Amino acid sequence: MHLIQKTIEQLKEQYFADSRPWVVTYSGGKDSTTVLHLVITMLQELHREGKDHKHTYIVSSDTTVEMPIIEQYTDTRLKQITKFADESSLKLSCHKLEPKIEDSFWTLMLGLGYPAPTSSFRWCTERLKINPATAFLKDLVNKHQSILMLLGVRTDESQARATSIENRVLNHRGLSVHDSIPNAYVLSPIKNWSNEDVWTYLSKNPFPWGDHSYMMSLYDKGSSEGDCNIALNPESPSCGKTRFGCWVCTVVEKDRSMEGMLKNGEEWMQPLWNYREKLYAYRNNPEKRDTRRRNGATGAGPFLPSVRRELLEELLQAEVDVTNNYHQMKKDASDYNPNEKVELIKDDEIELIQQNWNKDGDISNKAYRIAQKFNRLMDKPTTTELREELENIEDEDFNIDLFERIYEIESYRKNISNRYAIINDIEKRVVDFYKGEFRETN
Repeated sequence: MHLIQKTIEQLKEQYFADSRPWVVTYSGGKDSTTVLHLVITMLQELHREGKDHKHTYIVSSDTTVEMPIIEQYTDTRLKQITKFADESSLKLSCHKLEPKIEDSFWTLMLGLGYPAPTSSFRWCTERLKINPATAFLKDLVNKHQSILMLLGVRTDESQARATSIENRVLNHRGLSVHDSIPNAYVLSPIKNWSNEDVWTYLSKNPFPWGDHSYMMSLYDKGSSEGDCNIALNPESPSCGKTRFGCWVCTVVEKDRSMEGMLKNGEEWMQPLWNYREKLYAYRNNPEKRDTRRRNGATGAGPFLPSVRRELLEELLQAEVDVTNNYHQMKKDASDYNPNEKVELIKDDEIELIQQNWNKDGDISNKAYRIAQKFNRLMDKPTTTELREELENIEDEDFNIDLFERIYEIESYRKNISNRYAIINDIEKRVVDFYKGEFRETN
């Protein structure tokens, strides 16, 4: 039996084996797209026969710091799937999962000063991807008692992946138990497919609403080697090594996929590359980070408040620049929308950043002031009651800006019992201020 039909028949067997709803994880990549395509093809067949008796959830995780071109592609696909499911009366729904606003990348980095992630302090993955997905899946289990997840993983991806798949304990139906979600089972329907199988299938079998050529072009650009010619020659090397992740990722030394994009027609994203490079450099620069952690322990701590202010302003500038670049690139395209904007940070995130800065002694609402330079949050106050009271002090020897710097240290160091360390910080701040070395981002 042909590989494709054999896989679909195996999916049907699993479908009729119980009443568990299905959850198809979808990233927009080639493997998850293949699984999704196979499932939709099967559901169409079952629907025509009147045998589609349970719901299928398409779940996509959005870290909110995905590469804009990938986010646009995934959002478009989810809308197409939803429209098709509605028009075809398929028992199918799409769900885009995002982190809680208090766990977002910018809230944690710019609000609390978390340094850019490293392989040993990879604080982002759990908060941005794992937690939102786990919460959603647990809700489904509570609603349906049990679920079956379909993953696009293959032994052909890498030796590590093959070992991981082979080490799973399977039941008599070939299902494994989810590592952390009770009553959730996992099926990997294409685990034995090769790269060539995947690309050949996608190149010869379009979705009902369009082919996969655009996705394949993204892999081609992201590889920077022009290796996605599988559609023309199935025997040629495929683009299976391309990986699209968060554009801010500093866990890797170089973002090869973004680098490839910039070399292959997507130069409009250059401001993102520049910003990410700054995050990488600042992370390893002790002058950009506190000498103490938030618990008072000595060691490389959070980004300094002044650095966070600088990074927020440069992020908003990058947002303007990348949007302008995008419009310049698209202005002659048939689908050009002059009102379209590339959003890198949400207003809600800026508001939460300001709340965190207030706790760290910011009495001038500097996040709002920075945002208003870019016509964001124009209705927000640019001062606090304390700042207003201080401005009414009629004493020529009183310097409100110096007071604010000292107040910021006291607030930021409130968890430190060693007053000597705080006094040293204040003395250094006063000296720097009067030397004219202090720089402020208003």
